[in-house]
Amino acid sequence: MIQRSRRLPARAPCRLAAMCFLAAALAPCCSAGAETAGGPPSSAAAVAPPPRAMVRNIKIGATDRTYRLYVPEAVAKRGKPAPLVIVLHGATGHSEQVERYMGFNPVADREGLVVAYPQGVGNVWNDDRPQELKRVNKSAQADDVGFLVAVVRDLVKAKTADPKRVYLSGLSNGGFMTARMACEQPGLFAGFAILIASIPKSYTQTCKPQRPLPMLILNGSEDRLAPIEGYIPKGAAGGEARSGTMAVRGHAAFWAARNGCTTSSERRLNNASPDDGSEIVRTDWAGCAQGGAVTFYLVEGGGHQTPSPRIGRLDQVIGAFLGTRNRDAETSELLWDFFKNHPR
Repeated sequence: MIQRSRRLPARAPCRLAAMCFLAAALAPCCSAGAETAGGPPSSAAAVAPPPRAMVRNIKIGATDRTYRLYVPEAVAKRGKPAPLVIVLHGATGHSEQVERYMGFNPVADREGLVVAYPQGVGNVWNDDRPQELKRVNKSAQADDVGFLVAVVRDLVKAKTADPKRVYLSGLSNGGFMTARMACEQPGLFAGFAILIASIPKSYTQTCKPQRPLPMLILNGSEDRLAPIEGYIPKGAAGGEARSGTMAVRGHAAFWAARNGCTTSSERRLNNASPDDGSEIVRTDWAGCAQGGAVTFYLVEGGGHQTPSPRIGRLDQVIGAFLGTRNRDAETSELLWDFFKNHPR
């Protein structure tokens, strides 16, 4: 049940800068592939507009949870249910940070959708990975599945969200949580986007959604935290076949197989910023079962960041820890271009 809403002021620049630096500074201490410093810090804060989302409270059992909700003025005046995109932050991140970083609100203004930014307990998500695959809050026990289900149901009940056009996306730890929801609550969402993350290898046995799922995946080839070859923890029991996270190409192929896709094609996106040291390669699968689709973006030369042409003051500092941020595309635009073609 939504209890109340309130508008929060934007964080002071000095506080935000300190948070960004701390998040970046944590990155080297974490094993590749284990969830870390947060997914990307808010490097675009210097140029992104101040967050305009309202904060809403939900009670899950005895626990108070919050999420930010952005509703464009035109959507509010229209008074009809709109497409809903949910964006999950990374570990040690938070909802306001990912609102700035992803830049989805301008897309919402133009396209007439609403965007929700849920907040994880302790700034992490209980994404169902084994403890040996985590670095941050290994013992997370929050009912995040129930929380995200409640967010959707509240917004549908309020006639804010169109139940046939609800989409879930997340980056880093939030990407792993998105994968968990795809496996456990596939009927609630019309499509998914897993960014700079992967899935546990155990999902090849346990994740069997009963319908084809539109799935967008994005990874960087030089990501040290969600490495392209996957991650195997030291001393993992059961051997490489069952331990660790899946290599990113195998991850995309996993969803293509689940969706019954038969062929794939590849093309390079326009290298609009050749000086950023990276390019984007897009792979699309075809011949999928009705309702299924898979698109995979590999950022060649990209690090643990999502593409955006926006430039922030801390980019050089952040890039030293998290790797290159590609400038050829805006990730929020890539996501909406995919989602809008896949109603449930």
